[in-house]
Amino acid sequence: MSDSLEMSLSRRSNSIQHSPNGMTDTSSRESITAEDAALLSSTKTDKKTKLTWFVVVLSCVAAIGGFLFGYDTGVVSGALIKLKADFHLSDSDQEWIVGIAVAAAALGAMLGGITSNSLGRKPTLILASFFFTLGSVLLFTATTFHLLLAGRLVLGLGVGLASMVVPAYIAESSPAVYRGTLVTMFGATICSGQFIASVVCGAFSEVHEGWRWMLGIAMVPSVAMGVGMLLLPESPRYLVQKGKVKLAETVLEKINGKDDISEELKEISETLLAETEYSSNGFLHMIRTIFQTPPVLRAMAIGCALQAFQQLGGINTVMYYSTTMIKMAGVENDSLAIWLSCIPSFMNAVFAIVSLVIVEKVARRKLLLTTLMGTIFGLCLLGGAYYKISNTTALVTSSTCPSRDVITHCNACVAVSNCSFCSTDKLSDGRCFVPSPTDNCTSADSYRTDDICYSKYSWTIIAAMIIYIAMFATGIGTLAWTINSEIYPMWVRGYALSLSTMTNWMFNLVIAFTFLDLTRLLTSYGAFWLYASITGVGWLVFYFKLPETRGVPLEQVEQLFS
Repeated sequence: MSDSLEMSLSRRSNSIQHSPNGMTDTSSRESITAEDAALLSSTKTDKKTKLTWFVVVLSCVAAIGGFLFGYDTGVVSGALIKLKADFHLSDSDQEWIVGIAVAAAALGAMLGGITSNSLGRKPTLILASFFFTLGSVLLFTATTFHLLLAGRLVLGLGVGLASMVVPAYIAESSPAVYRGTLVTMFGATICSGQFIASVVCGAFSEVHEGWRWMLGIAMVPSVAMGVGMLLLPESPRYLVQKGKVKLAETVLEKINGKDDISEELKEISETLLAETEYSSNGFLHMIRTIFQTPPVLRAMAIGCALQAFQQLGGINTVMYYSTTMIKMAGVENDSLAIWLSCIPSFMNAVFAIVSLVIVEKVARRKLLLTTLMGTIFGLCLLGGAYYKISNTTALVTSSTCPSRDVITHCNACVAVSNCSFCSTDKLSDGRCFVPSPTDNCTSADSYRTDDICYSKYSWTIIAAMIIYIAMFATGIGTLAWTINSEIYPMWVRGYALSLSTMTNWMFNLVIAFTFLDLTRLLTSYGAFWLYASITGVGWLVFYFKLPETRGVPLEQVEQLFS
């Protein structure tokens, strides 16, 4: 079967015309897309296709990369509290520990686009597991702040590679009818990784140097991922792209659970033949072709917008700084704050599974727009909760703290650098001052705080987090990855996924490096209301520009952007 198919494809390749200036004549490509357009209106999803154990195992092993992505981004929330005490970290130091991993992830995503196209999806995922393992070892053995940064940098490279390649590998190795569910599993494993990270942080919160175990234990699943990927095949679409049709046929038979895969192989091969003509003349030629192909350009704009607004909604303020946020709300005990951070992480995992269950039953576009409205509501609630708390901490009866504004409450006092609050107990009014040998708490003052002020409304932060995360995880948290994995043609998929993933990490970096400063500049409630406003802009963009992609084969989805 594959010999005759290759002869057919060879004839098809010879029929592709070239213009005198070396550019591919688009008439051949237009005939293909015209056929695809007809198929879009007439082809129905093959509901008889079975989900094989081979596909399940393949997807689960690859999705360990998503778990590690979630774990290594989520664990920093609890670990920071302990690292701050052991290494005497400033706010800037904390932002560097968070931010350097995000910056490295952006670099890793860009590197993933190159290696996934040149080496393959499988070798790139093995490389990601190596970075995960090495980074975990460096963090477990770190003795200085700079070694912590080195470990986080290496981990970030692994996270970036995995975030870019895992969705592509799963999408290219899945039957169309199950593709959305299996790719959404990547988002679900990210969320489960973040939840497990919060539980691990809680478990080691009372252990001496427990942060070593929090950060180092990730080496176990990373080794499992590397070994698993060594035993799995390359993506069939990548194999066809490299001319290994017989091997691709064998993999497709395992994926589809049937011997006759001629239609699937023919569709992949014909699409690749046309598309390869666009990318075979080098990177610059391909970039020029992208800008001359409006459907691809529109798809890339939507893909990058999905990743940008996913981050600009402020989700990683909750994931990176959830323990800090809970302490900002008035919870003074470190261990309690770490355990309370498990609640939003758990809800994140639960609703990611909800998304996994319903993604093939509800239109992607409808699900995204509905949950984005809920996300905006949750962000407004978070801002409102912080506003309420800021006005219900203990009153300041006198102040010697230098500030441009009048200091009326405890939280306004400790927000000023070097200022402290003293009172007889955490509920009573007190004074705000700059500690010095001549000015300190009196013997009558049994309560002093430099950073956290108690409020009886602290619980509202947890409640608002749950609503926000439920909407985010069900929608754009997972759908950004799902939709990105299925809207690009093969010839540009590696570079397009690399660009969109890099966009995710760039805006992630902005959030990671600015959140603590933003809360000082705009206040905590002002920061979340800003995130709500930005998410509202995203809703408008997707309402007018995002098409429906559910059930559309990868080889035909480009037509949606024509």
